[in-house]
Amino acid sequence: EMKIDMTVPVTCLVKSGCTDFKISFFVPFKHQDSPPQPTNADVFIEERKAAAIFVRSFGGFASPEKYAEEAEVLARILRNRGQPFHEDFFYTAGYDSPFKLFNRHNEVWYFKK
Repeated sequence: EMKIDMTVPVTCLVKSGCTDFKISFFVPFKHQDSPPQPTNADVFIEERKAAAIFVRSFGGFASPEKYAEEAEVLARILRNRGQPFHEDFFYTAGYDSPFKLFNRHNEVWYFKK
């Protein structure tokens, strides 16, 4: 059994009309060639391919409502600029410990089509 320290960003896949979410953690580079296998059936290793992503950053403590609000702002900007993107899902990304009080960094991501 191996313990891996918390990594960032912690991402959450949010799909339109769904109430269950997929939370993801970054596997440190030293473990990527041979990541330790999960011992819980609900945990799995997923490899993400390189992708072009549109990002909107914001500070403060992010609630689900705040993430949705920021995602809508980013979607509106992309539509106004004629940028094609996958509108049926977005990711949230958090970079800070819940104990960090100031200068927090959060993001919402849309994948470019």
